[in-house]
Amino acid sequence: MSPIKLLRQSTIDTLNSIDDLPTLPDLFLHIQSVLNTPESTLQDLTQAIERDQIIAATIVKIANSSYYNPLNKPASSLSFAISRLGRSETSSIALSMSLLYGFSLPTGISNMRRFWAHAFAVGQTCRKICIQLPKKNQLNAEALFLSGLLHDIGRAILGIRIDPQYFEQSFANFIGEELIQAEQQTYGIDHAQVGAIVLKQWGFPNEFCQLIQQHHSSINNCINAKILTLADHISHQHLPNLANIEEVEIKTRDPEFDTIITQCLTEISL
Repeated sequence: MSPIKLLRQSTIDTLNSIDDLPTLPDLFLHIQSVLNTPESTLQDLTQAIERDQIIAATIVKIANSSYYNPLNKPASSLSFAISRLGRSETSSIALSMSLLYGFSLPTGISNMRRFWAHAFAVGQTCRKICIQLPKKNQLNAEALFLSGLLHDIGRAILGIRIDPQYFEQSFANFIGEELIQAEQQTYGIDHAQVGAIVLKQWGFPNEFCQLIQQHHSSINNCINAKILTLADHISHQHLPNLANIEEVEIKTRDPEFDTIITQCLTEISL
């Protein structure tokens, strides 16, 4: 067996043998449960979010931004802010922030914020691509948002359980195929594969795990994987190094960003 294959097997064995792999934050899981319950209400979502004061305050802050509050009538409560943002947008922001504050990475807080800001950007871009595609595709925009939010979870796991210096490596700022090759040379496996392994352990459906594993593949035929790959590319190219989730929210609401997505969609076939 080649050294790379031996390294890969060692990494996989480590992931499969660890009993205390990090889990998704309780607030993330609770919000997901609310969203997956058909009869849940905005009040249920409000009660879930108000458990975390930082997230609640951020949602109110975003609801009072110029985009959502052009008449300058401040939202004075979380429930009012949620009604202004809407269920979908509120849940996306809350899910993203629950990961930022509940899933600690072995790196500085500014790097953590950028990491989850990129994840949020990819999720939002996935949703916007879905909106622009013909209705006949019948895609689940919320599921694709979640795939964008979790597409790089394998990088987090590599840093938490395989190599505490992962985010300090020379390749930490690589993207795309360059990052994949560097990870395979270093660990025998890449973050997309690690993500699929861990998500399966967390109980995500096989299709979702495969989607995460394929998001750097250039030969996949699955439309969801193509959308995720495109969203990742657009985010790296047009939303680079954003400092936090709030910045992403502002940038993705800019009409120019919709134009960028339209132009990208005319250049490829989904």
